[in-house]
Amino acid sequence: MTPLEAALERIVAVAKPDRVILFGSAARGTEGPHSDLDFLVIKRGIASRRRLAQAIYRALVGIRASVDVVVVTPEDVEALKDGVATIIGPALREGREVYAA
Repeated sequence: MTPLEAALERIVAVAKPDRVILFGSAARGTEGPHSDLDFLVIKRGIASRRRLAQAIYRALVGIRASVDVVVVTPEDVEALKDGVATIIGPALREGREVYAA
């Protein structure tokens, strides 16, 4: 199992997300040996984005890659998808969906 597959499997198991978008160099196919994996985790009904992100990071311990996770709601996506000041817009435009419920 690749680090990408292992990370995605753990993210899905912990977060039970609606969607997961891989973005950044791994999504573009330009990653190098020291690149990280960037995931936008979209989930409805999140009580605390911070707590969910912490649970995801705990589950990722031992993955053979650096992983960054951004947790958002569908409402966040809708409100911020066209903005240039957040990562949501670029992640949606340039990333690729790697999981959908």
